[in-house]
Amino acid sequence: MKVVKSPDHICLYRTEYANETMDFLTEIDGFHYERKEFCIDFSSCLSISAAAAVVTFAKITRCQLMADSSYDNVSHQSIKIILPLEKVAKKLFVSSGFFDAIRPGGIKKIERLWEDVGNPFKTSNCTDNEIASVIKQLKSRLGSVPDRLVSALSEGYLNIRHHAYAPGTSSDIHGRWWQYVAFNNLKNTLSVVLYDMGVGISETIGRKYVQEGGSALHQDNRIIEYAMIRGKTRYANDQGRGNGFTNIKKPVDINQKAKHLLICSGKGIVKYSNQEIISSDTLANNSFGGTLIEWCFERGGA
Repeated sequence: MKVVKSPDHICLYRTEYANETMDFLTEIDGFHYERKEFCIDFSSCLSISAAAAVVTFAKITRCQLMADSSYDNVSHQSIKIILPLEKVAKKLFVSSGFFDAIRPGGIKKIERLWEDVGNPFKTSNCTDNEIASVIKQLKSRLGSVPDRLVSALSEGYLNIRHHAYAPGTSSDIHGRWWQYVAFNNLKNTLSVVLYDMGVGISETIGRKYVQEGGSALHQDNRIIEYAMIRGKTRYANDQGRGNGFTNIKKPVDINQKAKHLLICSGKGIVKYSNQEIISSDTLANNSFGGTLIEWCFERGGA
């Protein structure tokens, strides 16, 4: 049995933890090549951040779904999960709903997770009815929802549904998004994190970026910056479904308690706050394997 051991701190925010976290997430993807019994060992884990939690949730559940639907001689039961040994970390895995989200299970587990309003981890192949349902659950969990956040999420779901995945992607995965609503009591913040495992922003609008004068040797963070320009979409003359990043940015632009908008796609990482990009970087080796969007606010309203 192949064993994938987590780092002590599973975190994408801090430079000192990001590389080993990305290595760990990439190792989880190894199941799609190994296609045999697999153990994901969190025994040494001491902490996990919001963004890293939703990507880990996505990576594990994709393995479970594909094991049941597409791979021979394995099932979701072939993927074992070992909880942290440290008591505080173990309690967090259970109390946050994270363990229920990643524990062995297939599509029925996903359906139960969907129906559990109290669990902040959600995943779905997006349909109109499910969008309405997840927004209702979000409002139930948050009470006061930051202004325009619902519109931003709807835009995110729409983009994933129509643009994120390549033709021929498994029907269990095509159009699928993963979401986590996290409260950080130490920092007094609320984060809403949305992730897909599609082709990434660079792939969807990279050609247009070059056509409009961008370098053919571009880095992924430059494509994200380009996509964040008002109205930029994959279509000629910016016509077509969606509104580029206009709706995505709006909750951070108009809410006084907004902290930042974080966009990670391909190898690019861009942070946006106060109506400007405040940092932009590129990973040296690993890729995010899709696109992650995090809206972060101070607690206590919009």
